[in-house]
Amino acid sequence: MKNSTRVSFLSILSIALAVSVQAQLLLTEDFAGAAGTALTSASWVLSGTNNTNPLTIGSPGLTFSGYPGSGVGNALPMTNNGQDLYRSFTATNSGSVYLSFMVNVSAALTGDYFIALSPSSSQTNYYARLHVKSSGSGYSFGMNKSNEVTGGAKYGTTVCNLNATYLVVIKYSFTGPAADTLNDPINVYVFGSGANIAAEPATPEISGYVVNTRTDAADLSSVTLRQGSSTAAPTIVIDGIRVSKSWNTMLTGVESTKSSIPATFSLSQNYPNPFNPSTAIRFQLPTASFATLKVFDVLGREVATLVNEMRLAGSHVVRWDGLSSPSGVYVYRLTAGEVSTQSGGRSVETRTMILLR
Repeated sequence: MKNSTRVSFLSILSIALAVSVQAQLLLTEDFAGAAGTALTSASWVLSGTNNTNPLTIGSPGLTFSGYPGSGVGNALPMTNNGQDLYRSFTATNSGSVYLSFMVNVSAALTGDYFIALSPSSSQTNYYARLHVKSSGSGYSFGMNKSNEVTGGAKYGTTVCNLNATYLVVIKYSFTGPAADTLNDPINVYVFGSGANIAAEPATPEISGYVVNTRTDAADLSSVTLRQGSSTAAPTIVIDGIRVSKSWNTMLTGVESTKSSIPATFSLSQNYPNPFNPSTAIRFQLPTASFATLKVFDVLGREVATLVNEMRLAGSHVVRWDGLSSPSGVYVYRLTAGEVSTQSGGRSVETRTMILLR
């Protein structure tokens, strides 16, 4: 019995090694280089002429439960009055653009922005500028659409703790019939430790921020990291930057389906793959079913049970943290007991993934 199980899993492995990952994130930055590496050697480009306090990768990376960039690679310390860098992605001018990242603020001053988005027409024309300013014993996040001065940044009401890691998501929505209208809104979501990030919240920290005296971005095509004024800018560590077109893509790297109820049973390729140490696994159920999702090594030994319960019809995403498992190829298998198939009975689908340290 053991030998047949081993042969079965090795057969699955031989078929599935040629896996293509359908990554559809516009940008991913996990600062995977060694500590001390200049960020300009990793696809980031100087913005402006200031080369003091060059941005260099630091260690360790940040963690936030459920976020794909958690614990991957290292991180980036940022101070003030120094080098600013940008990294480009495929320009987009419709729907929404989601910019997400983990951030840990150790010092906050009077308020300045440290990250922004830019259009292809002018990399230094910053949109969706995220600010941090001191508030009581902690700090608050604020938003500027562009370079408006009257009223300054709009700040949220949550006072965040210094030296704690938060997940921040900025959503810029293109709403006008053409570029350069005045009504594109920006939402900012802020999540503390233990928060559920599986779905986009109904109430943002900063909701529908619109400045009708500033033209909208014609498109968005780059992320800028900025070290601002020495009297106003925060001291932070940032990590796990993602740019995507949907909340689901931000978490899984795969575009969400248009229909809320899928037509067929399916198990998607995990993302990222290869991964270290965690990865997201997405599956679809056309009807409510008792589902089991397990992870095995190539010898057929069970490593983890990720799902073992009734699940509603729809798309589901779970994560596997392989922190305690060695590098190698793993098999994950989804079984759903009450999904009808052409042959009747249970539906089973299996894929492989690679943990690479």
